[in-house]
Amino acid sequence: MADPERREALADAFVAEFVGSSTWRAMLAVLEGAFPGLGMAAALSGRTDELWRTMDGLDRRAAAKLGLPAWLDDAGMVFDLSAHLNVRSAAKGTSGVPRASRPYAGAFVIDTLDPLRYHRAVGGPLAPGEGVLPVPAASGEEDDTGVVIVANLTSAGVRVLDSAALWRYAGRVVTNTLHEAARPETRVRTRRALRALRRVVFVDPDLGVGLCLQTDVARTPRCLLAFKVGNTTAPQFVRP
Repeated sequence: MADPERREALADAFVAEFVGSSTWRAMLAVLEGAFPGLGMAAALSGRTDELWRTMDGLDRRAAAKLGLPAWLDDAGMVFDLSAHLNVRSAAKGTSGVPRASRPYAGAFVIDTLDPLRYHRAVGGPLAPGEGVLPVPAASGEEDDTGVVIVANLTSAGVRVLDSAALWRYAGRVVTNTLHEAARPETRVRTRRALRALRRVVFVDPDLGVGLCLQTDVARTPRCLLAFKVGNTTAPQFVRP
């Protein structure tokens, strides 16, 4: 990531694949629910080149927009949660077991703060503008899968969140949600979901921050996109 051209190429490739994917659409559905009234889906439904025009490279000014100290490492962006570790919020401490819902084939949603918010009997939140949610097709073991996790990032249990820490946290959330000790068959389902996982998006409503990751062919997780949700209708995106 120290090479600017390499860094730009990685970020370009990620955004090109991510925007419009099932994980991207699941993220839009989550943002509509997590930040009601801001028109998130409509603001982000444009083309990729329109997104580029509102995207900043990571520097001190961009980190200030995110509201978190941030810097680059060999796997993308790193975030320091020091100022937020002991801050309590209304969202923390929400009871209930998280459920995984599937708003689209190839992507699912886990809300650790309000487990029922994105759960529907047919598989997840309605897509913006859609009245009926189709039942998702079964995913194969080797399919690319994404997950959108609504959580307070301080729950990751570390002060500094790099790509590896974020991916480990996502793995714990997925495992704790899908695996049920009383049902041994869920162990296989959980293992398949983790093996197929390629993209992860964290949405933290308390911080108003989103972090987007992807693994490469070597299974190296990289955080290549982040965004801040403020009082505007469109998030402000930051890239390495």
